[in-house]
Amino acid sequence: MAHQTHNIPWTILASTLKLKRTNPCQHDAQNLHVRRAPDQGKKLTYFTNALVRNAVDHARCDREKYSKQFVSPSDDTIVLADDIARKIEATVYRWRLDHQSASELGPVEMPHGNGLCPHKEKTAACKCPLPFKERQMCAFRRRYTESPCWMFFECNDDGFFNIEVMKTLILYGELDIILPLCADPRVDLKSWWEVSVCGCVEPDVGWDAICRLALEAYIVLNVMHCFQSTWDDDGSSIEYGCIKVYQQIVRNCTTSGWSASDIATYPHRQFFGIQKGQFTTNYPEPYDKARWGHLRSARCSTLQYYPYGLMSFNEFRAFEKPFEYQACANDVSHVRWALCQKGLPVELSNCILEMASYTAQRRLPFPEEPLHPVNRHELDKYLKYCWQLIVRCTTIGQALGMDMEHLLDNMVKKCIQNLFGCACAKLCEEISDRQEETHGEGNNDGERTIRGRLVFKK
Repeated sequence: MAHQTHNIPWTILASTLKLKRTNPCQHDAQNLHVRRAPDQGKKLTYFTNALVRNAVDHARCDREKYSKQFVSPSDDTIVLADDIARKIEATVYRWRLDHQSASELGPVEMPHGNGLCPHKEKTAACKCPLPFKERQMCAFRRRYTESPCWMFFECNDDGFFNIEVMKTLILYGELDIILPLCADPRVDLKSWWEVSVCGCVEPDVGWDAICRLALEAYIVLNVMHCFQSTWDDDGSSIEYGCIKVYQQIVRNCTTSGWSASDIATYPHRQFFGIQKGQFTTNYPEPYDKARWGHLRSARCSTLQYYPYGLMSFNEFRAFEKPFEYQACANDVSHVRWALCQKGLPVELSNCILEMASYTAQRRLPFPEEPLHPVNRHELDKYLKYCWQLIVRCTTIGQALGMDMEHLLDNMVKKCIQNLFGCACAKLCEEISDRQEETHGEGNNDGERTIRGRLVFKK
C-alpha cells in the first residue's frame, strides 16, 4: 500500500499515467506515459495541492512539539552537546573526506576514541572531523556570500562547513537544535536553501536537495504501488526495475561527482545499495562502449541521452562502471550463521565480519524489484523516512519565514515534469511575476503580486 493514502490521492496521479513497454517519444524506453486526458491539468493540480497541503499541515503539527520562544545565546555557547556530537561525527567524517584539499575544508583524521574534539583553544591546529569551534553558536552565525564562478570555497569555506552540519542534523531529525537557530536573526540558513558552487550550474549545495531527492523517490515509489497488477498486452508481467522513471530516481538520488555536497544522497544510497561513484554527474560514459558507444556525442564527451528504461536493472547499475555486490542485513546474518555453524562463537564471528568490513550496505533486499513482497517492510520504512525529510524541511522553512507552500508547490510540479514529462508531453509552464487584480478575496480588493510559479497545462 502507498504511504499516506488517506491524505494524498496517489490514484489520481496514477490515473493520468499509463505503463507502456515502449515509448517512441522516449527512445522506446519502457515507462509510465501521460495519458493526455482533457482533465489532466486539473487532476495534477488537485494531487499537487493535496500533497503540499498535507506536508504544510504536518509541519505545523510538528512545530507544536517544540517551544514557541527561544533565547538568543552568546557566540561561545555550545549548541551541539556531547551526545549529539558523538551521534553525528561519523557522518561528518564521511563528508569531510570529500573536501580535504587546502582550498576547501582541509585534511581530516579519523574520529577520536570518545568521538569528541579535544582542541578547545581557537589557535590549536585541529584535524578532527567535528572541531570544537564548529559546535559553538558563532559557527552557526556565518553568513552566505555570493561568489564569482568557481570561487565558492574561497568565499564560503566556513559557511559551507556549517551548512553541511545543518544538513546532517536534518537527516538525524534534530529539530530541537535547528529550530532555536532559526529564531536567531543572525543565522543565515534561509540564504542556503538553493545555492550552487557556480552560477552556471544547478543548485548543488543548498539544503533544498534533501527535500527534493526525498520528494522524487517518494512520488515515484508511491505511484508504482498503483501499478502492481499491470500486465503487458501479451499477458507477460513487466519488471519494474526496468522502468525508466524508477532507474531515473535511483540514479538521481545516489549520483556523485562534481556536486559540492553529497549529504542529501546518503539515505538513498544506503536504501538502494549504491556506493559512491557508481553514478557520476560529470560527463557519464558507458562502460560497455561496444553496446552503448553510439550514444556519445561526436563533439564532446557527453551522452546524447541516458538510456533509462532500455536495459535491465542490473545492466543499469553497471552502465558507468562494474557494479560491486552490496550486502544487505540478511546477507550479513547468513554469513554470521555460517561461521557459527563451523563452531565459531558469535563474538569471534562478529570480529571476523568487522575485520572484513562485511556490513549491510543496502536496505532493500531486492532493489531490482521494488514492489517485491520481501521488500515491503524496508520500503515502508523508507517511504516514511522520505516523508519525514520533506516535513522536516518544511518545518524549518516555516520557522525561517519562508513561503514553503509556494516553494513546495513549484518543487512538486518540477518533479512531476522531470519524472513523467517527455518530448510529446510538457506538463508545466512557468508564470512570471505579475500584478493581478483581486476581487472578493477576504477583505482585500485591489492588487496582489504573483511570484514566478509553475502551473500545469490544461
